[in-house]
Amino acid sequence: MFPKSNRRYKLQKKVKPFLQHILVFTVSLFFLLPFLWMLSTALKSDLDIYRTPPSWLPYDLELVEINGESLPLYTVQIDGMTKELAALEIKRGQGTFVDPADPDAIIEVRMRDAEPILVVRPRWQNFPDALSKAVRTGTGVSFLTYIKNSLTIAFFSIIGTLISCTTAAYGFARLNWPGRDKVFLVVMGTMMLPFQVTMIPMYVVYSKIGWTNSFLPLIVPTFFGNAFIIFLLRQFFLTIPEEMCDAARVDGASEWQIFTRIVLPLSKPVLASVIVFTFLWVWNDFIGPMLYLTDPKLFTLAIGLQDYQGQHNVAWNQLMSASIVFTLPIIVAFFFAQRTFIQGVKLTGLKE
Repeated sequence: MFPKSNRRYKLQKKVKPFLQHILVFTVSLFFLLPFLWMLSTALKSDLDIYRTPPSWLPYDLELVEINGESLPLYTVQIDGMTKELAALEIKRGQGTFVDPADPDAIIEVRMRDAEPILVVRPRWQNFPDALSKAVRTGTGVSFLTYIKNSLTIAFFSIIGTLISCTTAAYGFARLNWPGRDKVFLVVMGTMMLPFQVTMIPMYVVYSKIGWTNSFLPLIVPTFFGNAFIIFLLRQFFLTIPEEMCDAARVDGASEWQIFTRIVLPLSKPVLASVIVFTFLWVWNDFIGPMLYLTDPKLFTLAIGLQDYQGQHNVAWNQLMSASIVFTLPIIVAFFFAQRTFIQGVKLTGLKE
């Protein structure tokens, strides 16, 4: 009886983790498939995008070099015979083809009798083409401009958030002053106000002081704190032993020295979390830039993608390439800061 129960327990111990991994993998596919389809579309040729039925693998035309020129190969039906010919020119349903074995033989064929020969070949050129292509004709604005604008706003927003939120959180966590807890409740109460409620009053104020169509409405508010970030930092600061700060005070350290030399160095995990959170919010922000920015040269990447999609004759492969570039910094930022990010969130709110 006991040996059988032992074997069953060992079997369950081996099978259960396997089934759990299968479940997690299955659920993750729901989130991974859209990204994989976006990547597949980004690597497709112009011809392959509209091919039916669609395929996951990126196909491109098979090319053959004739007289120093790369020409696409087609399977052509001529008098009941199938030949592989290279297309010189295709116009109005009529194609001019040449036989690779006999470059001097020019053949006119209806395109309904021709089928392109496709091979699996990712078109990596879509990425530089998408980034360098002017989104609006005549403006010279490309996705590189949008990326530069997004990085500029994200950089200064991270600086503003770190400066304002760390000092405010330290004041709420470590300094005793009259009405501290009441003021903290008021700050937390601002979390219940969505951006849509304050959007119009803020726009009116910024328009009257002449800040519209600039980065100032998107950057300056970060220097005045964020309720969620202040709460996150305050809860982490409370986990740092008070005895360390008291020892520093006995040695004659000021509150600023305690803050900069003891508290901040011990708060690297939560600071990494703050940087990742702020970068994600700013990088993905759509309403703010759409509200305040009107000059295409100042658009962020989120607005630039929407603007590009609104143009006529959208090249979907290049749009997906730009979308990959938009998503890539988020993935890279998370993977590089994954350990400190998870550690910061895990430790926040725990007090020893």
